[in-house]
Amino acid sequence: MAFRFGIIGTGYMAEAMADTVRQMKDVELYAVASRTEEKAEAFAKRYGVKKYYGSYRALMEEDAVELIYIATPNHLHYEQARACIQHGKPVLLEKPFTLNEQQAQALIDLAERNHVFLCEAMWVRFMPLMQQLKKEIEAGRIGEVTAVTANIGYDLKEKERVNRLDMGGGALLDIGVYPITFALQILGKEIETISTSMVPMNSGVDAQEFVNLVYENGAAAGLYATMLSNTDKQGKIYGTEGYIVVENINNYAGYQIYDRQGDRIDSIERPEQISGLEYEVQACIHAIQKGALECPLMTHADTLFLMRILDTVRKAWNLRYPQEEPV
Repeated sequence: MAFRFGIIGTGYMAEAMADTVRQMKDVELYAVASRTEEKAEAFAKRYGVKKYYGSYRALMEEDAVELIYIATPNHLHYEQARACIQHGKPVLLEKPFTLNEQQAQALIDLAERNHVFLCEAMWVRFMPLMQQLKKEIEAGRIGEVTAVTANIGYDLKEKERVNRLDMGGGALLDIGVYPITFALQILGKEIETISTSMVPMNSGVDAQEFVNLVYENGAAAGLYATMLSNTDKQGKIYGTEGYIVVENINNYAGYQIYDRQGDRIDSIERPEQISGLEYEVQACIHAIQKGALECPLMTHADTLFLMRILDTVRKAWNLRYPQEEPV
């Protein structure tokens, strides 16, 4: 029997996930919920979803659903995931996991107490190309890694949700998580210092920022995110024997390896995929079927560590959301 998948939300990410899941084997796009039945029905017809609901709670109470993907705006993640867990429903929660580490810890504690699976949908953590890239680095293809740079930018300045503090808006939570995640996957967690600079929008959210990480072993990461313009979205990994250029850190498209002289010595393209979202879905289903409460490629500890960095960065900016206490 196919694994039954449910979606909360009908926006862009919900559409991308629905289009992916309906092309996967052994997964059934079973149910969708929106704020109104009309929206849910239209979404269900468009993507061939079996059931639709005009309330989120109705989906949580659907016994047949085995995993709920939450794809609503940032400020809704905590309460909706909390409600799903209280209904005993496994959750794949779109990034950012929550608005801050305190909320993230509360959700994880609740899930563990109730023995309910919970995972952050940081899709790049699950992609095979990154696993292959890490093996190349561990094999010494570019020697000892000394630095990482990464950037991401989209023209999002006209979108309401990213311009509103009360919705957890700004570049950092929406897209800035990707350069940081890239650095963490390559360099690890042994960070000694974090420094940052930010340019705000008139609304008070962060429009663009630099986040710099210095590691205990002397390695460094320079990370840039902006919602003012499109960028090349490249990640670069520098080593003592060469460097690697990664195309599109938001959906790894391939990478090129260069030697010390700057000559390209290898070029790798990503394997054929549906969209890239299928890898996190497959990982969640596998973990749930094994009775696990988290995914090895995006553990609860990984989520909390990332949220701690985001909190540290926002504290340096003196930026907080209306829903939280001062950070």
